[in-house]
Amino acid sequence: MRPDTHPGSLMARIGNSALLVYAVLVLAFLMLPLAIIVPMSFSDQPYLTFPPSGWTWHWYEEVRNQPRWLTAAWNSVRIGVPVALLSVVFGTLAALAVTRSGSGWSKPFSLLVLAPMMLPHVIIAIGLYPTIVSLGLAGSYLAIVIGHTVVGIPFVFVTVSAALKNYPPTLDMAARTLGANGWKTFLRVTLPMTWPGIASGGLLAFATSFDELMLALFLTGIRTETLPRIIWDQLSFALTPTIAAAATLILLLTTLLLGIASLLGARRSRKGE
Repeated sequence: MRPDTHPGSLMARIGNSALLVYAVLVLAFLMLPLAIIVPMSFSDQPYLTFPPSGWTWHWYEEVRNQPRWLTAAWNSVRIGVPVALLSVVFGTLAALAVTRSGSGWSKPFSLLVLAPMMLPHVIIAIGLYPTIVSLGLAGSYLAIVIGHTVVGIPFVFVTVSAALKNYPPTLDMAARTLGANGWKTFLRVTLPMTWPGIASGGLLAFATSFDELMLALFLTGIRTETLPRIIWDQLSFALTPTIAAAATLILLLTTLLLGIASLLGARRSRKGE
């Protein structure tokens, strides 16, 4: 019997082919909405239609010329930047505590930090809303920054934890032996070695904040509405291609940030080899 006709080899080939087909179907399922929304943003019709009968940049000009869209975009950036910074601080501290402690509480603590990534955001929003109202922060920038930071910290925690796994703790011990305190050791030794993981987590936290809708529905007000919130509102009464244009711009920014994060992750992997 030829080696390639062995029953085990045949089953392996069938399994690999089935896995490939499954991966292609999943990718097509994920990409199909994008393949529809982007062309609709260039439609020459005053309503959402696919496929477009003609092409125009008019709806992108509408986004640029309407103050409400520009204000929402600025709010998304104004909220996303502090969310990324706070997520980097707390996520990095949590990752350092877990990877360096070696105690029995590290696994339960890790699950606690990762919980916002696994829970539906509507549950987080329902839990945060009464607290935000009782503190008198409803509709404020601080309220939405707090909410988005809760869901941003796990991304930093994951990327920094992965970076620290390839980082030998003996380097910190050597720095401490040479007289550096904990803060100087982190700034001059740990941070330069793990910054790709920290930066990747910060970018992912910013992208998550920029795309987040559920928390925005509960925590934002008229002054603090974000792009996902205004898109949701527009879907209720004005189904124009302006919505598709705004969604496409968000998609482009998110893709860019994820691409940068992937490059940083690849650089971190090469350093760990």
